[in-house]
Amino acid sequence: MKKIILLITILSIIIGLKIDVYAASYTDKMIVSDVIDGIYYAKEKNGNIEYRRAKFKRRTSDNSIVYCIEPFVDITESNEYKGYDSNYEKLLGLSKTDWERISLLAYYGYGYKNHTASKWYPITQLLIWETIDKKASFYYTDSFKGKKISKFEEEIEEIESLVSKHNVKPSFDNSSIEVSINDEIVIKDKNKVLDKFKIKNSNIDTSINDNSLIIKTNKEEKEYEIELIKEDNIYKNVPIIYVSDTYQNILSVGSYIPVNSKLKINVSSGNIKITKIDSDSKDTNPQGEAKLEGAIYELLDASNNSYGKIEIKDNSTGILEHIKYGEYILKEIEAGKGYKTDKQEHKITINENNKEVDLKLENEVIKNKFRIYKYYELDKNKKSVESNIIFEIFNSNNELVKEIKTNENGIIDFSLPYGNYTIKQKNTTDGYLKVDDIKINVKEDSDEVKEFYLNDLKIPDTNENELLSYILIILLLLLFIILSINIYEEINN
Repeated sequence: MKKIILLITILSIIIGLKIDVYAASYTDKMIVSDVIDGIYYAKEKNGNIEYRRAKFKRRTSDNSIVYCIEPFVDITESNEYKGYDSNYEKLLGLSKTDWERISLLAYYGYGYKNHTASKWYPITQLLIWETIDKKASFYYTDSFKGKKISKFEEEIEEIESLVSKHNVKPSFDNSSIEVSINDEIVIKDKNKVLDKFKIKNSNIDTSINDNSLIIKTNKEEKEYEIELIKEDNIYKNVPIIYVSDTYQNILSVGSYIPVNSKLKINVSSGNIKITKIDSDSKDTNPQGEAKLEGAIYELLDASNNSYGKIEIKDNSTGILEHIKYGEYILKEIEAGKGYKTDKQEHKITINENNKEVDLKLENEVIKNKFRIYKYYELDKNKKSVESNIIFEIFNSNNELVKEIKTNENGIIDFSLPYGNYTIKQKNTTDGYLKVDDIKINVKEDSDEVKEFYLNDLKIPDTNENELLSYILIILLLLLFIILSINIYEEINN
C-alpha cells in the first residue's frame, strides 16, 4: 500500500511539473476579419480540395494579425484560446527546425519592413502551412474555385531568402584574428550580413560600417573579444501560440531569439634582432682594435619616417621590440669604431607570419695595406735583398698579433686592421744589425700601399777599433809629454 501511495505521489509531482511547464500565460479570442481582394487559394490533401478567399485572422484583444497553424482546421470565434510563450515545439508537436522556420516566416512575412501590402499576409500563411503539412498541397487560383496559377514568385523568393539567411553569421564568426599594435584594420564580412548586427560587448575600439568591422588597436598586446548581436527591434514580445485540442491552433508573431557572434582579436607586434658580424671572419669577433658594438641602425617606415633605432650592444646584438606590422627599410647610420658603415638598405616585412626578424649583418673593418722591402748592406755603395727575415707585429697592448716573413726577393705584403701596432725585426743575417722598431697607426681606410725600405747595417769590426784606440792613446801621451816640457822650461826661465 505504501508503495502505491509513493508511486501516486511521484506521478502527481511529474504531472504538476508538466502543468507548470505548459502553464497558460495568455487568454484571447480570434476572429476572421476582412477579405483580401483578388487573392484566392486552394488546400488539397488526400484528394480533397478546399477553396478559399484570402482573409485576415486577428486577435480580438488588440486586433493584431495571427496565423493558422493547422491547415485543415477552422478558427472557432466564440471560444477563448489559451496562449503560451515557451515550449513551442512540444506543444505543437513540431521539430525544432520546423518551429524555427514557421516563426521566422511569420516574422519576415506580413508587416516586416516594406511588407505592408495585404498580399503579404496570404503569402506568409501558405508558406507556414507548407512547412507544417508536407503531405498537403497549397496553391493560388485565378478565381474562387478557379484554376491553379503561379503567383507571387518574387515575394516568396524574398521571404525564403530572408529566412534562409537569418542564422547566417559574419564570415569571421568564432574566429581569432591577429592584428598589429597601433593600427586600424577593416575586416570585410564575406557573408554580407554584418549590417544586421550591432556591437554587444567589446573591450577594444570597434565600430561597424555597412558590412565592414573597423577595429582600432593601441600599444597594449593582449587578446580582446568582440561580441556582436542581431536582435529584433520590431516586436516587444516573443511569439505566442494558442493551442486547443478541438479547434485551430494559432500563432501570434513575435521577436526571434537573438543571434550572437563572437570574434577574438589578438593584438601583437614584431621584433627585429640584429647580430653584427665581421665580414672577413663571419663571426662576432672584431678585428684589431675595432669594435662591432656601438653601431646604430635606423628603421624607416613606408613613408620614410623614422620608426626607431637599434644600437648594437656589448654582445654584438641589438633589438627593437613592439614594431607595428608593415614594410620597413633598415639602414646603418653609424658603424662601430674601426668599421666601415654598411651602405646596404635592408627591406623588412613584419606581419603575423613574420613577427621575429633575426638578421646577421656584416661590417667591413678599416684596413691599410703595407709592403716591406728588406735589404742588408754589402758596402757603402752596394746592398742585397734579405730573404727569410721574420718580423713580429704587436698591438697597443704589446700582444703578438702575427709574424710575417720576407720572400726570396726580400719583400713582404701584408695588411692590418684598425689599431696601433709596433713591428719588430726578429732575426737578421749574420754580421748585421736589426732595424729599429716601426710604429704603425691604422685609422682611416685606404687602398694605398704604404711602403717601407729597411736596410740592415754591418756590425762594426772590433780589431780595427782596438788599433785606433791604441794610436789615440799614444798621441795623447805624446801631447801630454810635449806640454809638460814646455811648462817646465817656462818655469825655469
